[in-house]
Amino acid sequence: MSMLSKEQEEEFIKKLQENIYYKYVKKENAASLTLEQQAELIKELETYPSGLVAACLEKGHGRVDYYTSRMDKYYTDASLHCTNRNVGARCGYVVTMRVGVPVPGFDGPTRYDLLRLIEKSPKPVTLVIQVDEPEAMRLSDSNFGGQYGRVCNIAGVQNVICDGAIRDIDELESFGMQVMVPGTVASTAPSIPYELNGKVEVAGMEVEPGELVHMDRDGAVKFKVELLEELVAMCRAEKWAEEKTYELIEMAETVDECIRAYEICHLRCNPAPREDAE
Repeated sequence: MSMLSKEQEEEFIKKLQENIYYKYVKKENAASLTLEQQAELIKELETYPSGLVAACLEKGHGRVDYYTSRMDKYYTDASLHCTNRNVGARCGYVVTMRVGVPVPGFDGPTRYDLLRLIEKSPKPVTLVIQVDEPEAMRLSDSNFGGQYGRVCNIAGVQNVICDGAIRDIDELESFGMQVMVPGTVASTAPSIPYELNGKVEVAGMEVEPGELVHMDRDGAVKFKVELLEELVAMCRAEKWAEEKTYELIEMAETVDECIRAYEICHLRCNPAPREDAE
């Protein structure tokens, strides 16, 4: 391989392996993060793409054991997409709402109650809406729109994830909101709240109030607030490895060099077993 000498390649692999087995060690008796400290870490997390964040959550990267398979429901599937191309990655504290078709005489929560919950939540807020309707109705009824979106935005909502249709997407984006939905509709046909701040599942991702969701155009991933400091530290390490391996790929000029570069880069996904690894 002409792009690296044998000695350079061995040194590169050694550093990459060290990075793969990086393990965050929290200071003993460290105090819990303040909301201000969490806010700073959230800002940093928003500089990383969702794919990198997900990689740091996945056991396959030898990082942590919190999430081990798709059965853990920690990320969204391909049925939703981010609409706002003018904003990058976003991260926010979860507030949830479960909605459905209007039921006569149903004594449930109101959208005004939701605004009070948003007010009490740490900021920024990611509003996650689960739509409990038959498939045809879920994708033809509007579950969120411009005027209510604006009052939610003023109250602290920065992002909205909904597994049903919404409307007024240009208005919502003009507020600086990121929206993740299967699509939009022109008609209103509004739904009503069934439940607020309960556990919900949207597009295969199961979330609870108070968790954090990181999202961009590749999808959304959720995690516990307690993992925030560790996750940011892991993202820093993963970002270094990603940049270095891309540099290696860009050095390749032949197919054989491309193959060897990818073999080395693929160690990040399939690291060799290590005797002292836990």
